[in-house]
Amino acid sequence: MAEPLLPPKLLARLEVEEFYGDYIACLDEARIEEWPDFFAEEASYRVVSRENWEAGLPISIFLCRNRRQIQDRVASYLEANIYPDQWNRHLISAVQLTDVRENEIFVASNYGILQTRQDGETRIYQSGRCYDRLVRTDGRLRIHSRELVYDTHAVATLFVMPI
Repeated sequence: MAEPLLPPKLLARLEVEEFYGDYIACLDEARIEEWPDFFAEEASYRVVSRENWEAGLPISIFLCRNRRQIQDRVASYLEANIYPDQWNRHLISAVQLTDVRENEIFVASNYGILQTRQDGETRIYQSGRCYDRLVRTDGRLRIHSRELVYDTHAVATLFVMPI
């Protein structure tokens, strides 16, 4: 078998960039019912304030401990919640692969979400730092754990869309 032309970390970076592009497209195109497919079965998803995260406090504004809870969140979003139309654009920058293993990739990145409401005004909805543990299952990357640490001091009352 021939050696790959690119170093393993560079190949992993390309795989992560493709994964993040697909993840963001799913959210920004409002294909919310597909969102759980990005997670492993025993995935965790947590959104926590920077203050709580830095103090090591467990209190989060959002926590799912497995894919079933993520699917339940989607069902709630699609069936139970009433909210005004809005359009989001997720931005990811400063992507750092902090550890690359055979079937795991640890990633830290910055994120920002721009939100446009029906009145046409665009505002910064949220910004922060994201810490992912990605695992390779069934030949593709999935999120095993995602911890979003938001810098924004005031969280919008309509926290319905995933980050």
